[in-house]
Amino acid sequence: MIVVSFFTACKGDINTELKGKTFEYSNGLYGSNRIWSSYKFERSGNVYHESQVGNAPKFDTKGCALYYTLEDKTLTIYHGSRGWKKEVRNTVYASGEYFDDYLVIDGLRYMLQ
Repeated sequence: MIVVSFFTACKGDINTELKGKTFEYSNGLYGSNRIWSSYKFERSGNVYHESQVGNAPKFDTKGCALYYTLEDKTLTIYHGSRGWKKEVRNTVYASGEYFDDYLVIDGLRYMLQ
């Protein structure tokens, strides 16, 4: 039981650097040319993602679980078990790099808010 507690505590410590932070990307345009996206790293260790391209309806992961790992500067966000098909669960949702005041995910720079 002590070993299980140790590993659980260590796993939580890996992700503390991003907890409670929100990062946002915007191309600075408006209307149909606008691209906006954000990643919110919740204190629970989950990740919430939302985005909007142009005038299309907003996409978000409400009701679906995402979780992440951070090893050195390498950030990997995974599909969780809630809300995703079995074929998708625990596969990579997005990946990138973490810097103190911004993230680079899929080539886009998300600034700390």
